[in-house]
Parts: sequence; C-alpha cells; structure tokens
Amino acid sequence: MRKVKTLVAAGCLCAAMAMSSTAFAMPGATSLVTVESRAEEINEEEAKEEAKDKADQEEASVKTASDKEEESAKTADGAKKAEEEEPSPYDDIAVSTVNGDDDYVNVRDEASTDGEILGKIYNHCAADILETVEAEDGDWYKIRSGSVEGYTKAEYFVTGGEAKELALEIGKMYGYVLEGGLRVRTEPNTDSEVLTKLWSGEVYSVLEEDGDFVKISLGDDDEGEPVTGYIAAEYVDVYVKFDEAISIEEEQAQKEEEERRAKEAKEAARKAEEEAEAASSASTRDAVVAYAKQFIGNPYVWGGTSLTNGADCSGFTKSVMAHFGVGLSRTSGAQANDGYRISVGSVEPGDLVFYASGGSIYHVAMYIGGGKVIHAIDESRGIGVSSMYFATPYCAVDVLG
Repeated sequence: MRKVKTLVAAGCLCAAMAMSSTAFAMPGATSLVTVESRAEEINEEEAKEEAKDKADQEEASVKTASDKEEESAKTADGAKKAEEEEPSPYDDIAVSTVNGDDDYVNVRDEASTDGEILGKIYNHCAADILETVEAEDGDWYKIRSGSVEGYTKAEYFVTGGEAKELALEIGKMYGYVLEGGLRVRTEPNTDSEVLTKLWSGEVYSVLEEDGDFVKISLGDDDEGEPVTGYIAAEYVDVYVKFDEAISIEEEQAQKEEEERRAKEAKEAARKAEEEAEAASSASTRDAVVAYAKQFIGNPYVWGGTSLTNGADCSGFTKSVMAHFGVGLSRTSGAQANDGYRISVGSVEPGDLVFYASGGSIYHVAMYIGGGKVIHAIDESRGIGVSSMYFATPYCAVDVLG
C-alpha cells in the first residue's frame, strides 16, 4: 500500500506541475522545488564570486604592470639623475693653456705674483686642482702637478669637459705588458700573422684601443718607417700619462744634465774624429812602411833618388814620401825642417829620424816601429833595416801629420 501512495504522489506531482503552481502545496513537491531553487542560487553566487575574483585579478594585473612601469620610469630617471650628478673625473683636473712669448706659467708658494716661484708648468701639462682662491687680481688655483704643489692663476687653465677634450688629445697612452709571451699580430684578431712576442713588464706606446685589442708601436724599421701591431687588451694595462710641472730644483738638475750630456757628446765627437784621423793616419803610416820595405836590398847610390837603381839616404826618404803625395826637400839637413819636430821618444811609423855630428845633420832614416828604422845605409849594405840607435838620434820630424 505504501508503494502505491508513493507512486501516486509522484504522478500527482507531475500533473500538478503541468497544470498549475498550486501543486507546490503538496509536501513532496515543496521539498523538491526548494532544493532546485537553492542550487540555482548557489550557482549564481559562485558565478558572481568567480566574476569578482576574475575582475580583481585583472585589476591587480593592471595595477602590477602600471606599478612596474612607474617603477621602471623612476629607476631610469634616478639613473639619469645619478649620472648627471656623478662627478666627472676631470672636474678637479686642470690642463694648462699658456699662450704668449713664454710657454710656461710660474707656480708660486702663495696666490700672488709676489709669491716665491716654486716651479714652472709648461703648456698642455696636467694638474690636480686642490682648491680655488679668490684674489684681487682674479681666481687662483692651488694645484699639484708632479712634485710641485703651489698656486697659479686660473686663467691659464681649462677644466671640466674642455679639460677632458684637451686631455684626450695631449695624453700619451702606454701599455704595460702583464703576461710574457704575448703575441703581437698584424691585425686585431687571432687569425692574423704573429709579428713577435713581448716580455712581461715591458712598456710600449699605445696608438689606439680597438675592441678586444690594443694597437701598439714597435718603433721604426731600418728605413725609418713605423712598425705597429695588435695585442690582446686583457693582457695589457693601458694608462695615460701627461706632462707635469717641474720644480726649480728639477729644472736646474735637468739643465745640468743636459749640459753634461752635451759636453759628453762633444767630447765623444772629438774623440771619434781623433780616432778616425788616427786610424786614417795609422793606415797611411802602415802603407808608407810597407811600401818602403819593398826596396830593401836595393843599392845605395850617393846623390841618387831611384828606389830600384839606387838612392842615398835623403833620396830614399824623398822618393818614398813622394809616392804618397808628400813633398820633401832634397838633402837630409833640409828635410829636418820639413813637417814639424817631435821628440825622439814619441816617434811613430813613417816619421823621419835624423842623425848629426857636431850639430850638423848628416843622415836621415825612416822609423818603422819596434825601435827600428829603414834607410839607405851605405854602398856596402844598400837599403836595409837597423836599430834606431845604431847612432844617437839627433831629432825627429813628422811629415805625415
């Protein structure tokens, strides 16, 4: 019986739903409709929540992007501002620009032209600015350059960007080699030809920086043409050097050094000239002696001047010297007045040695070195060699110069 009620109730529910909403008054029908309505409400609320969450997420995403953009803009502005505010390394650097008759300006111990001169800073020298001093005749800089620290008038210097621009022109770049065996190549790459290798600690003039390479000068070739090459930048410490001020003491020492070098150069030139003359003279003297020795054994003929057919003592020396363009008088007494007198102890090969009796010269011979002379001795011995002291020498004469 219960099953039947259940089925009917269910059938009546279907009919009531089809005919009118009054059927919702039935207990079974009321329970079912309420559940379905609640489910719809829940679904609607969930949809609203999902839509709200999605909207919140989109809003958060937009806000995040906006915040990031604003933060990025602030960072860029900050970096730009920091860059603008960052001091230039040339802010405290001064480069001298001296124009006029003098190519230098004095560095003094106070900001006044009455100050003691400590040194000089020449045109296009670099200096550190320690402070600026206002004086009656204008601004002065207290500078440090090299070993000199003192005051100079500000009008003789440029600073900031102008100093940087000028410094890039006048600065001399050098490269300190950090690693031995560093290859020098013809082009700024590792595929080009290797010219040579460098030792660690060597310093070279840097011509330019080319990416990962540095172009250096290797000096000049035999024809005076510059030789250059490229080395890897990571193995060289590049630095810039500027000319600096010079103190009065350094200037004086430099002047003395220059004078010393000039004196040494002059002395070296004089010595080289003397050595060249001596070498030339020695060469001539050796040639004279060698020529004279060719006639050893030839006859002595009184009054003769022939080196082959016969000559007396003065005829022999006259003819030998004539071969070398030296003209001598005909007699031994007269030959003693040719050339210029030298001491007997300082004779050199080719000099003439004279012998006298009672102050009257009667014989002449030619010194050939080793304490010996060559001469036309007499009819029995002809032309030969003997000790310079076969008789007591009276005087000696240099006719070769």
